[in-house]
Amino acid sequence: MGELSFDAVILAGGKGSRLGGVDKAELKVGGVRLLDRVLAAADGARTRVVVGPVAAPEGVIVTREDPPGTGPAAGLVAGLLAIAEPAEWTLVLACDLPGAAGAAPRLLEAAVAAGPDENAIALTNGQSGDPEWLFAIYRTEALRAAARDYGEAGGRSVRGLVRPLGIRTVAAASMLDVHDLDTWADHARWNAHLRSTDRRDEDRSAWRPFIERVCAAVGIDPAEVDESAILDMTREVAHAGARPMAPVSAFILGLAVGRGGDPDYLLRVVEDAATAAPVPSSTGNSADDAEAEDSEPDHTEPDHTEPDHTDKEH
Repeated sequence: MGELSFDAVILAGGKGSRLGGVDKAELKVGGVRLLDRVLAAADGARTRVVVGPVAAPEGVIVTREDPPGTGPAAGLVAGLLAIAEPAEWTLVLACDLPGAAGAAPRLLEAAVAAGPDENAIALTNGQSGDPEWLFAIYRTEALRAAARDYGEAGGRSVRGLVRPLGIRTVAAASMLDVHDLDTWADHARWNAHLRSTDRRDEDRSAWRPFIERVCAAVGIDPAEVDESAILDMTREVAHAGARPMAPVSAFILGLAVGRGGDPDYLLRVVEDAATAAPVPSSTGNSADDAEAEDSEPDHTEPDHTEPDHTDKEH
């Protein structure tokens, strides 16, 4: 792929109403904050802007739409205005796309090959074939002109803003990468997928003999112990809250399974409850609290008063 000059605007102001008000940007998926997964999709951008009440890595600009809570079109305009020296193209992403890093290269490749009259390229959702307005790349000059012509963007749609640009659609290599995360069922599916692709390279050769010895000592069939699933669950809990809750969650799971519950179902239930694990307190005095704080900083309390920035209109 040739060299492409582009910026990135990521909309992260949604309130996550279908997740019970959980801030999507701060949600851990596969052990990584969802916003950080989307930011990784824009690693090659000259300037990266996040629009929303979030904590972002050093070097990433954070801004808000004015006034806050006026929707994704207003957020997009605010993101564009935050870039002092615009690049030729602007990659626009919602923050609820766990597969953004896998699909974004398809957009960048299409932009490199774009003709002079092409101003907008969007991925399709793989179902209706409609464009994903917030999983797209736009020629910056044309996008800024469309934003000016659109006038007051508050409470209006991204689709209306970008429609005059004549969007071309391209398909992602994997349709899964285009799927967003709206519900806890989505969260469970993405966790399972990302664990299968992000699994750490560990030497597990000594684990099974140990498990068999312990099982023999307590009279349990070792075939009933899925160490990979249990470790994945405890990592998820540890990433979501205080580390001491990881072994506690494993113990709770064991009690529930011992009472006759379905192991696969209960595993998902406990894992989905990980977001309720207590976040380390800045005043905690225990060694475990200190260790958890070092690895997982306590982020600012999310603002849940804002409408979802994921533009669902087609």
